[in-house]
Amino acid sequence: MHTEVTTLKQEKNPVPSAEEWMLEGCRASGGLKKGDFLKKDLEPEIFQNFDGDHACSVRDDEFKFQGLRHTVTATQLVEAKLLDMRTIEQLRLGLKTVEEVQKTLNKFLTKATSIAGLYLESTKEKISFASAAKRIIIDKMMALAFLEAQAATGFIIDPISGQIYSVEDAVLKGVVDPEFRIRLLEAEKAAVGYSYSSKTLSVFQAMENRMLDRQKGKHILEAQIASGGVIDPVRGIRVPPEIALQQGLLNNAILQFLHEPSSNTRVFLNPNNKQALYYSELLQMCVFDVESQCFLFPFGERNISNLNVQKAHRISVVDTKTGSELTAYEAFQRNLIEKSIYLELSGQQYQWKEATFFESYGHSSHMLTDTKTGLNFNINEAIEQGTIDKALVKKYQEGLITLTELADTLLSRLVPKKDLSSPIAGYWLTASGERISVLKASRRNLVDRITALRCLEAQVSTGGIIDPLTGKKYRVAEALHRGLVDEGFAQQLRQCELVITGIGHPITNKMMSVVEAVNANIINKEMGIRCLEFQYLTGGLIEPQGHSRLSIEEALQVGIIDVLIATKLKDQKSYIRNIICPQTKRKLTYKEALEKADFDFHTGLKLLEVSEPLMTGISSLYYSS
Repeated sequence: MHTEVTTLKQEKNPVPSAEEWMLEGCRASGGLKKGDFLKKDLEPEIFQNFDGDHACSVRDDEFKFQGLRHTVTATQLVEAKLLDMRTIEQLRLGLKTVEEVQKTLNKFLTKATSIAGLYLESTKEKISFASAAKRIIIDKMMALAFLEAQAATGFIIDPISGQIYSVEDAVLKGVVDPEFRIRLLEAEKAAVGYSYSSKTLSVFQAMENRMLDRQKGKHILEAQIASGGVIDPVRGIRVPPEIALQQGLLNNAILQFLHEPSSNTRVFLNPNNKQALYYSELLQMCVFDVESQCFLFPFGERNISNLNVQKAHRISVVDTKTGSELTAYEAFQRNLIEKSIYLELSGQQYQWKEATFFESYGHSSHMLTDTKTGLNFNINEAIEQGTIDKALVKKYQEGLITLTELADTLLSRLVPKKDLSSPIAGYWLTASGERISVLKASRRNLVDRITALRCLEAQVSTGGIIDPLTGKKYRVAEALHRGLVDEGFAQQLRQCELVITGIGHPITNKMMSVVEAVNANIINKEMGIRCLEFQYLTGGLIEPQGHSRLSIEEALQVGIIDVLIATKLKDQKSYIRNIICPQTKRKLTYKEALEKADFDFHTGLKLLEVSEPLMTGISSLYYSS
């Protein structure tokens, strides 16, 4: 029994910067969700509210920065709440330089943040979308769609050099073909503004004035937010959605439903399989190229950037000069990427928080929990087991390293152990890496109830209902209390539990074998044989009193089974297909389902991969005419 007393802190970054907003929002796993940006705390040094008097205390010509297309003044950055007066004073006193502040605000000013090109997994080379179309790696319309997305979110990007260009300059330099020029200039209006009665309008304002189709406008805004923020074309900067709301560059209705398929369909196509996705979902699949400092989309069958339940970290950084493919943590440890980039990339996979629990006997435990995948670690146990040391935890407590660094260090030092006797312990979601119990998968309509029941029967008959987040097993009554099964499942599983706990004869109280219990009509014959099948497939039949695993021959000798059941268990062709594959929807035997499952690097138990159903609406190319 334990009680959570308080959540102490989430990510603690000793070097606050505007880039941290990206970690929290725009590239979060699973894309943006309803209300994500409305509940984020604004970073105290960069984002503060100012009244008009304070904003006017900065002269227009005092400090100037490079914006998306032209210089931007400190006054404009204060008005946009990207600079505060404390930073202005530091600039005046010479404690900070314009270059240092420019770098801090790079996400909002000059950084290339959209998908720059493709990373060819087979040859480990990078290639622009225009070149990919010429080499018939992708079709011309797909290349144009990605280039339009670049233009609408700031710049045309040369992934080879990392250079950024306006559309006209990109055509002059040969970065894009002249035949794309007209379409790209139209897309670029999202970044430089739409002209209307001598005014310059943003995407949202153009939508409101009926100069831009609302559906196209939503696609543009989703892409802008995913790649750095809503573009204010007058100031020539990107701003976080919260600020965009205040500045009239966005409204609540659009922000709330940007990732609701019924309101805003997925229209950006995955180059590998032509599946329609949100731009934020495509960005999460990208790798960061060390040389060009750009995001590239991996193209090929290796799927290097996909989440994998067997590995703690996905590949998210490539060095095309050396052909290296690394995790963000590895790249950061080798000083190949800056800390802000590391935190951003790590934040795509995990979002850690720290909490303190008090056990029933009064001892406190410090837990690290990931809100995306459900992984959790007991810091006290990790220290006792030698996975991490007290010195590292102290560095975190003193603010010398972030919570992400502490968690990544812990993850990198885990030694995966495979439980070869594991039944299917639960499911993991492809998109987010989230681990979910069988009951939760059933409630979310990811698996049908009969499949869920069979998986739970297998768990019960091999040791107990499993919590896939911790790997712990529970009797049916305790599992019901913990929310791992509901009452309907519990009623059906209680008889199944007798197979593992042992079945007492109603008169003599003598422990009976499954065969004897079936013959005495104490347990259902089909269920009894199923439970024995589950045991046999996970390492051997279980002797109820000693809980040792036995081969079929040993089980015959001690009388747990008879010759008829032994023959049936050996004849795997006779196994009933009573499991629906969550991916293909094909009927499988439990043996086939076990073979499809992967070992979780954290618990060592087997989990089946499952995908959330995609409601894409009518697929169409971005900016399709």
